[in-house]
Amino acid sequence: MQLTPVSIRSILRWTEYAYAATLLFFLTQGPVLSMWFASEQQNVRPALAPQIATYFVVQIPALVLVSRQKFTLRDVRGPLGLLAVFCIWLTATTLWATNGQHSAVESVSLMTTFMCGVYFAKRFTLIEKLTVVVVAMQPGLILSRYAIAHNWNYSRSTEGFWTGIYFNRNSLAPVAMVSIISALALLYAVYLRKDDKFRIYKLCLLADVVVFGLVVAIRTRSNTPFGGLIAFAAVFAFWEVLRKSPLRNQLNSVKQIRKVYSGFTALVAICSLLAIQFQSKVLQAFGETVDFNGRSEIWKYSWNGFLDRPLLGWGWMSAWRSWAFMKMDLWWTVEGVTWSHNAYLDVLLGGGVLAVGLLVAAVIWGVYRLVPTDTGNPINSWSIAFVFFYLAMCTQESFIIGNHFLWMLFVAVLTSTTTIVTEPDQSLTV
Repeated sequence: MQLTPVSIRSILRWTEYAYAATLLFFLTQGPVLSMWFASEQQNVRPALAPQIATYFVVQIPALVLVSRQKFTLRDVRGPLGLLAVFCIWLTATTLWATNGQHSAVESVSLMTTFMCGVYFAKRFTLIEKLTVVVVAMQPGLILSRYAIAHNWNYSRSTEGFWTGIYFNRNSLAPVAMVSIISALALLYAVYLRKDDKFRIYKLCLLADVVVFGLVVAIRTRSNTPFGGLIAFAAVFAFWEVLRKSPLRNQLNSVKQIRKVYSGFTALVAICSLLAIQFQSKVLQAFGETVDFNGRSEIWKYSWNGFLDRPLLGWGWMSAWRSWAFMKMDLWWTVEGVTWSHNAYLDVLLGGGVLAVGLLVAAVIWGVYRLVPTDTGNPINSWSIAFVFFYLAMCTQESFIIGNHFLWMLFVAVLTSTTTIVTEPDQSLTV
């Protein structure tokens, strides 16, 4: 059988879909950690170097593909450019880091995964991104369920919480929740397509994915993803209500969009302040206390460390692995801790106020560009909602790190207004 140019392009495109799903699967980290865990148990030397090498190798094709893309001036003068400068600045902090070797590895990893996020933004449309994400999350969830059912070592925590093939419950739960919110968006899109002859089969399949992910998320007993889910649902509902209301005409011009965005930003700020003001009642609903399972002591220590070096920071992800930082007052309250359990505090510690300023500017600019102006697209609100899902998650864990799928997806979503490459035969639809 002779292959035509069209069929060759189609094969290459589906190969790229498979690669993108594989990339995200590996960057959920569970598969890589499981792969090298046995080696680390049986050898004196830790398996950290092979883990880093594995992450880097799986990202190489994305780096090659993104290096061949063209970027417009509008692309660079926006969240993409700001996030690039953010990564470059954190890489520069290696020069004065208190643990330069670790800082160098972490900053290069951050930049590498940032480029993979740009690749994902550049090469795929939103519906393709969602489909690839849903597919990528399933192997880790299914393997985790199998591991739990067969009582694999470390598949449950000492308290009985599900961890599967992942490092802990807070590593498994985000995978399940990302699967849920992505599948829900596809479910919504399929539901609205009445003319699809396979509609009922797709709805059943996606509903099953949602239920499976929800069961896993609940059994982890991790509250962080559910906090992110609340933020996601609130933001998605806001823009969906606006999209379907008579006020949707307010999204027809730049001036009107700015007014709506200003109102939305003010609403987010008010809700955040209320959540902080009544945090004890909010936490009680999740079965937590104001010490956030001991995180409050870690956060206080991180904040004091930032105040000690507010301008340049300690070097990216360097502070917690340096003697100078760990000998500050009250060091015994955080003994054995290796990160802040809060991405924003880690950014403050690692890169100072400049790093946080760059990140905040990128988020504000990126969210503004993500305002769903296409009132006919039912899933257009997903991107802006995902940003707030990620930002909420970062309050409890350090998800601004390299070699992690959440950082890659955040970059991909925030920079998704870059010029997307279109293929003649993009067959992946819902």
